Amino acid sequence: MELAFIAPYELIQTKAQSIIDTNGYPARTFLGDLGDGVTAARQALDEGAHIIISRGGTARLIREELGIDVIEVGASYFQLLSFIQSNTNPQTRIAIVGFRPFINLAQPVCDILKKQHKTFEIKDNERIEDLFDRVTQWQPDIVIGDAVSVKAAEQYSINFHLIESSMETIVDAFERGVLVLNNLKKHIANAEKLAAVLDCTKEGALLVNNEGIIEEANHRSCSLLNKSRSQLIGQQFHVFFHAEELINAALNKKTVKNIVIPYNDKRFAADYVVITPQDSESSAVIRFQQVEYIQEAGNIIRKKLQDKGFYAKYVFSDIIHHCTEMKQLIKIATEFSKTTSNIMLQGETGTGKELFAQSIHNASPIADGPFVAVNCAALSGSLLESELFGYAPGAFTGALRSGKTGLFELAHGGSLFLDEITEMDIYLQSKLLRALQAHEIMRIGDNKIIPINVRIIAATNRNPVTEVAEGRLRADLYFRLNVLDLYILPLKERGEDISHLFHHYIRQYEDKYGVTIPPPAPKILSRLQHYPWPGNVRELENLAEKYACLQEIKDQELVSKALLSSISSDSSDKQVESQSLNEIIRTAVKSTYEKYDENISRTATELQIDRNTVKRWLAKE
Repeated sequence: MELAFIAPYELIQTKAQSIIDTNGYPARTFLGDLGDGVTAARQALDEGAHIIISRGGTARLIREELGIDVIEVGASYFQLLSFIQSNTNPQTRIAIVGFRPFINLAQPVCDILKKQHKTFEIKDNERIEDLFDRVTQWQPDIVIGDAVSVKAAEQYSINFHLIESSMETIVDAFERGVLVLNNLKKHIANAEKLAAVLDCTKEGALLVNNEGIIEEANHRSCSLLNKSRSQLIGQQFHVFFHAEELINAALNKKTVKNIVIPYNDKRFAADYVVITPQDSESSAVIRFQQVEYIQEAGNIIRKKLQDKGFYAKYVFSDIIHHCTEMKQLIKIATEFSKTTSNIMLQGETGTGKELFAQSIHNASPIADGPFVAVNCAALSGSLLESELFGYAPGAFTGALRSGKTGLFELAHGGSLFLDEITEMDIYLQSKLLRALQAHEIMRIGDNKIIPINVRIIAATNRNPVTEVAEGRLRADLYFRLNVLDLYILPLKERGEDISHLFHHYIRQYEDKYGVTIPPPAPKILSRLQHYPWPGNVRELENLAEKYACLQEIKDQELVSKALLSSISSDSSDKQVESQSLNEIIRTAVKSTYEKYDENISRTATELQIDRNTVKRWLAKE
């Protein structure tokens, strides 16, 4: 039983029971008028009823006595209309006696039918006897009303008629009861889900009032404090938490976060969150968790970011150097790291621009945020646009059905490293500028604005001023990115570091493979010192690995010859020294292009670069 029908008289109980049997409502009927009806309603609630249905004065009394809402069965409009139309004439004086809902139903009917009538409302502050004294003084020909008024009319020998509730009005009441019951069940289910969520949270949560008394505690708080719920509720929170910062937050009714609280042999990180700051009866929630747990969770998250590639693993101490120039450069970069301003890195290929970018991020105030890197030269304009800004579901043919989150969104709260920024096409440069100016983006094919907070670290192996002058880089974008700038020295300008780095990479090889490698001969070191290193540190690292791999050969003269074969030709040295890095790359692209019979796709595959990049290098003079 979930619905209880309190019937004031037997006839309506019979109708209600018939409807229950026919429609299968989860209901039961009880017989009781007025006070007896209140008793019946109380019994029904004790037996598990959620919704009470009744009529007239009984419904009104249940509502008042028990303080609950009651679904009221109305009188039948059609029965009322039929009776008045068939049993009265223009001279008939009709007394309408009942509670306000019945009067509101009957009075308009009499008005429409132009019947003589007068209303007598049953009110709480008037005895029923006094009311019927007034009724009899008016001398009606007939009294119409509900069960309460008809019972009183019997004592005065007045002609009366009970306006019944029809089957339709009773069914309507049951339908409304079922609707309310379903909504109540949803509300209860939602409340239970919320309670389950609160109890499943990994944080302890205490609800405290304006006097600092704990009014509610979730399961996690009981576990962390090693107390039962009954031991917590009703206690002052400072009985458990002796922290001046937390107590001051409660006194001042201010939200304060990241408070460290000692508790026995534990340390909690807590937030005091005010719920109703303007209310004199304000309340707040104290959320807390063990510091060790938070640290462990942070490590797990950082590991996941690292697995996804959105993590900077290098710091300034990873930059191997010995020369004074690099020490000064790292010192400047360290100072730049203390800000969140955009940075432009310039340096030849292989000088370690990304190493600097990651180190700057890890030394910055946003080091806990993601580090997202993208090579602008590796993707065509449209692909790079979708990578940077993402796209909405179905934005274009081949788009993921779920849409895609762009790198700007993934880098929110951290750094976005744009390598080879000068390779980005002009259209995309303008869109990037807009994003940097407005601090917001819009996914391709979408109309929603997404706010972003990202630090841009841009890098190029070209001279950005020259690129601006030649129209390949927008001036306004350059000045937006070039707030802070660093020129990464090529290896040929770091003479003291060449030998130092070579030995460092040999030691790395020894540690990796557990072998011992003899130091290089003086003539090898001398040759390395005078080589121009067009591939910079990356080329030196490769050469060190080549040297390590040759150590199985006992003939050191052969080792030296094999190692220096690629860098010992005088003609090649002169050619390298007289050529810029751009010229070397352009020559390599054209040579490969001719090798594959001017096939751009095969050239791009061989060099592992984009087709558009091949076209750009071929177009250069």
